[in-house]
Amino acid sequence: MGDGVNVPPEIPEYDILERVGTGGMSVVWKAREKATGELCAIKVLNDSLTTNIEDVSHFYDEERTMERLNHPGVVKSRKLVNSGRLWYFVMEFVDGYNFGQLLARKQHLSESDCLLICQSVAAALDYAWNEHGIVHCDIKPENIMINSSGEIKITDLGLCHTFKFRKEGAVKAQDHLFGTPAYISPEQVYGDVEPDCRADIYSLGATLYHLSTGRLLFPKLDSEATMRAHCDDYMQARDPREYRPTLSRGFCQLLEAMLVKNRDYRIANWAYVFDLAQDVEKSIAFIPRKSSAPSSVKLTA
Repeated sequence: MGDGVNVPPEIPEYDILERVGTGGMSVVWKAREKATGELCAIKVLNDSLTTNIEDVSHFYDEERTMERLNHPGVVKSRKLVNSGRLWYFVMEFVDGYNFGQLLARKQHLSESDCLLICQSVAAALDYAWNEHGIVHCDIKPENIMINSSGEIKITDLGLCHTFKFRKEGAVKAQDHLFGTPAYISPEQVYGDVEPDCRADIYSLGATLYHLSTGRLLFPKLDSEATMRAHCDDYMQARDPREYRPTLSRGFCQLLEAMLVKNRDYRIANWAYVFDLAQDVEKSIAFIPRKSSAPSSVKLTA
């Protein structure tokens, strides 16, 4: 049994081909199913965590969530297996790369590519939210992939949260919810309300800012300072056109609307994000201003 990052697991039904991803809790391997010859990805829980009930439960919940989400824009899990101390799940293999890898090679992406990513992610997370109440909680370039056919897929639901719907609205968050500091929403940092789809909308906005400019919203800050910057009304990111003057005003307005710090004034649903991205793509580029509430991006004339 593989118990480290560099040691492939021994699973009789599969040929383990290569390691394709490493996270804090698990390692993802490219594999081939012996019976069918089909490629797949196998996510293996680190051996050091398999005796911790909380970590195993977290891993179990992630797989079950991926299995529930039957959408072409979400990487699909096929089955969860426990064999002794070996915990793993088998999921579809994405023959491609994530946008963090692409960004490292290209420095920035075109506006048209960013709009395609925006619409694809919005469609997938609209389904996850409206059909299952699921908030991803860790949208970032590394968790958005594109396959060899040009299909964009969301992966890694290890931090996802299932929203507790109530007639009276959101309830207080039960547990502290984490995310990646560069892209985390202010409400996840505060941890005082239960995050809903607006948290992912903010994170996608931060992701698109990074992809389109090659710069983080708040560069050169450590993790703690970055999270404070997301929440502080006085900390504003630069107009993306300072880095990329060719970006359209409509695209920058879309980012601004997604990155409003107070979620009560942020874009409230994925359908609107999708429609606005389509409008920008068609060069309509008009976003009604609901409020002058501060966002993480302030436009200049």
